[in-house]
Amino acid sequence: MGTYGPKGLVLVGPTQLYGYTAAGDATPEMETRYIERVRRQFYAALGSMTVPLGTDNFERFGCSTTPTLVLLDRAGIVRLYHPGAMTYDALAAQVRRFLGPGSLGARA
Repeated sequence: MGTYGPKGLVLVGPTQLYGYTAAGDATPEMETRYIERVRRQFYAALGSMTVPLGTDNFERFGCSTTPTLVLLDRAGIVRLYHPGAMTYDALAAQVRRFLGPGSLGARA
């Protein structure tokens, strides 16, 4: 985020409840606490990324796997849809396309 945040990149990490954690079946409250622990332990570098919890975003964007990476331009148009992980370099190249001068995602 240090590189692209100042240029306008906003991260959102939607997830949903599945009814279990690594330890087994879980109540919604237990699973929500588990999600927060995992975020702090493995994704602390993403800082204050918003993590909406619910099925709405999964249904809206047709998420079929975790992660599903979706890049939207500032108008909300999907410019990249990628089920599964991407390397940093591959994702960064896509982000640069939309945040660079003259790109669809650049502000005038």
